[in-house]
Amino acid sequence: MEGTYPLLLEGAQAGEVRVSAEGAWTVFEAQCSMRSGIVRISVYGGGREGYLGVLAPAGEGLALRRRFSRGELRSFPAEIEYAARAGEPVARDAHIAPQDEPPTPEPEEADLYWYATTDGALTAFDGKRNLIALPLGDARIPPDGDGDPRTIGGWDYVVFRKKGSP
Repeated sequence: MEGTYPLLLEGAQAGEVRVSAEGAWTVFEAQCSMRSGIVRISVYGGGREGYLGVLAPAGEGLALRRRFSRGELRSFPAEIEYAARAGEPVARDAHIAPQDEPPTPEPEEADLYWYATTDGALTAFDGKRNLIALPLGDARIPPDGDGDPRTIGGWDYVVFRKKGSP
């Protein structure tokens, strides 16, 4: 499983994922060019998918570093072929070319940059208020809350203003 694998986004190689051993852990480190919206990635191989997580801003691009135990890797591909957006495997015969420019953001994401927090929520600032987005079905969403449903990066969330925001 150790090695370096291409990270394919929007039909082109946008970065790479390095897999290495660190004691009893297997470490996945991903880097790619900047993208708007939320980018969730997985590794693929042998018809299987192994979810890695959400890329976060790092320098001029996006990055992720995750450690997995042997038990956590049981559902992962035995042999990795590539990494791509979670839930979106690339056709084996797809022609992959290097890509220099990031894609145009989807209309609902064009005005905001959402950042993942450690507890699975997203946060953004719209120029006037701080926003927090909780995944649809999250136990922290109040039953009588006044959040707005919104799709971010292809996933459903409920968006709230953070306390203390205008």
